[in-house]
Amino acid sequence: MRWRHLLIAVGIIPALILYMALCMMAADIFVGWHWITDVVFYLVAGLVWLYPVGPIIKWLANHEAE
Repeated sequence: MRWRHLLIAVGIIPALILYMALCMMAADIFVGWHWITDVVFYLVAGLVWLYPVGPIIKWLANHEAE
């Protein structure tokens, strides 16, 4: 089922590019206030994308085992 890999690539890559653009716009607002806000921002921005992508990767991995 190679079509799943293509579907994931076509969907996730543009979504991650959009997410990175949004993070860069948000970084212009939040970064530079205080070093703690920098740490919190980069920690949250670096991990929050895992929440929506995790189930998609799990779905792909479950169907690979079949």
